[in-house]
Amino acid sequence: MPAQFAQQTTSPLVGMQIITGAGEIFNHVDENGPMWTGEGDRAVRIPVAFAAPFQKPPHITVGISGIDASRAQNLRFNITAEEITREGFLLCFVTWDDTKIARASASWSAIGSAVPVSALRRGGQ
Repeated sequence: MPAQFAQQTTSPLVGMQIITGAGEIFNHVDENGPMWTGEGDRAVRIPVAFAAPFQKPPHITVGISGIDASRAQNLRFNITAEEITREGFLLCFVTWDDTKIARASASWSAIGSAVPVSALRRGGQ
């Protein structure tokens, strides 16, 4: 199921589209999930569906907007966008070793060519 990130769509330039989103990636402290209780390589991959499709896969930037982690271990993580398509992407949060992360939130921006209005009226491209 795609993540329910709050999204905003803007078109500052003709033919371009920018969609931004933000929200919680996971809360593993409340459910005793693997990011909080596990060790070694761990990953959370969240499918994100764009509010509107792009003409071709957009450029995506991803950042952490919040993190709650144990201070008893080093904080180690990587966050990326993978499997980017016109309709969405996988938001991937990875940690390793003995790092304990209770919860994390992210914000992201997708920038690319908008689907022409005429193509939308015909049912997409």
